[in-house]
Amino acid sequence: MIRHKNFYGLLLVLVFSLILPAVVQAHPAVYHGKHYQAGVTLLQQGKITQAIHELEHAVLQSPQGAYLRKLAEAYEANGQYQKAADTYYREAQVHLKRGDTDAYLVVKGKGDALSSEIQLFVQEDGTYAKPQNLAKYEPSAGLYIGAFVEYDKNVGPKNVKAFNQITGKNHAIYYTYHEYGNPFPVNWAAQVKAAGAAIQLSLEPNKGLDIVQDNAYLREFARNAKQAGVPIFLRFASEMNGNWVAWNGNPAKYIEKFRLVSQVMKEEAPNVAMVWAPNSVPQKEITKYYPGDQWVDWVGINLYSVCFFNGDPNQPADTVNPLDLLDFVYKEYADQKPIMVAEYGATHYSTAGNLDATRFAVTKMNMLYQGVRMLYPRVKAIHWYSVNNLEKAHSADRRLNNFSLTENQKVLEAYKKMISDPYFLSQVQNGPFVTDDGGAKLKISPLAGMTVSSNGQIKGLGWVKTYDPYISKVVYKLDNKYLSESYQYPFGFTLDAGKLTSGKHVITAVAFDSKGREAARKDFIFNIK
Repeated sequence: MIRHKNFYGLLLVLVFSLILPAVVQAHPAVYHGKHYQAGVTLLQQGKITQAIHELEHAVLQSPQGAYLRKLAEAYEANGQYQKAADTYYREAQVHLKRGDTDAYLVVKGKGDALSSEIQLFVQEDGTYAKPQNLAKYEPSAGLYIGAFVEYDKNVGPKNVKAFNQITGKNHAIYYTYHEYGNPFPVNWAAQVKAAGAAIQLSLEPNKGLDIVQDNAYLREFARNAKQAGVPIFLRFASEMNGNWVAWNGNPAKYIEKFRLVSQVMKEEAPNVAMVWAPNSVPQKEITKYYPGDQWVDWVGINLYSVCFFNGDPNQPADTVNPLDLLDFVYKEYADQKPIMVAEYGATHYSTAGNLDATRFAVTKMNMLYQGVRMLYPRVKAIHWYSVNNLEKAHSADRRLNNFSLTENQKVLEAYKKMISDPYFLSQVQNGPFVTDDGGAKLKISPLAGMTVSSNGQIKGLGWVKTYDPYISKVVYKLDNKYLSESYQYPFGFTLDAGKLTSGKHVITAVAFDSKGREAARKDFIFNIK
């Protein structure tokens, strides 16, 4: 009998040993929902730290989108902005794997707004070999400054020289909008040429794509473009990915017509560079309309910085980084083509909320223009839309923002200071009807790991982004000793390399948010030889 009892005892032990792992493994599946609900309740009660604890358990057991979203919101409420950003990125990947591109982009944008980043660069002035395989009118280095000023009341129509005087620097390109079917704008082109600039022409088939034919009109237009004797960037039917234009909705027909116009220009007007320029949104429609490398000389993009989404003061947009609006097109096409921002403006006044947005405009302007020189070196042109849309927008629903550079003195002064850097070019290079050979006069390289000569000064640039769009300052330390500080993009610093010993050195960049709190820091190691 004793042996019998032992047998049953051993049997029970064996049974429990077999089922216990299954019970333990099932435990998370049973309780992740309870952790999530507890976390939501605690978050609603303002008990954020406890909520994070519960939500982290829920995500650990089941990393589904709803759980990740609530955990990201809890991190954000607790001031853990980088953790919040990383968690939003995880949620975005859930949507992407499910095939929901719209949700992916929205959630990724939340992460982008909160993520912090610091990168340091060195700008070296000198003369460098001209790169091979440049596109028509592509400069070796630097960026063309351009503008639309025809509706700027302080400039006046057909008076681009006045804008050069107001801004203190000649602009390389001026652009205007032109109805397809109207003759080539000979007089306008002549006055731009007289100012020493090239032209960008936004040619718009507002009556639809069917009117675009290889006919006498298009051939004469092309021949007159050649006779203008000036470099021309022809931006045909831009923003085709948006349903607000007459040429949207049929990618195959659009591609056919773009190729037709491109072919005629190749045959008749060698001074025309074809520009294909979608709007930054909707992003998922962009690639459907690409005509192919053979037919495109430059890829452009239209983007704007506004304080509110859809003119709604309940939807603030001040955390949107303009480089994020550029990023998709750059990554998709910059290996094949030079990139231009064909239209850009940052509002300094918004009717939504009756808001003076001067600081917003100055910040976003510098983020874009200074940011591309460090992070997006094949962006070779940016064109400012200098228009007060409160007065000049073609429809009432667009009379929301003032983008005019000349109507806000602080914004104008910031623009003048920004473009005074030699990186921003005043003359188009490298193509028909130009005299500049396009030789590179400067080079920008990442500082990390760089070996620097002990001769002369090092001109440093900083790309710095945090959860707070209004960085109050960036403090630089050299080998743990204070070096300098800067208050606006490109957050520059200088080093006298001749005073440094040979070997390894460390620069520490520390960014502070608008309330003076440390937001991010990073060390960069470089060498002196």
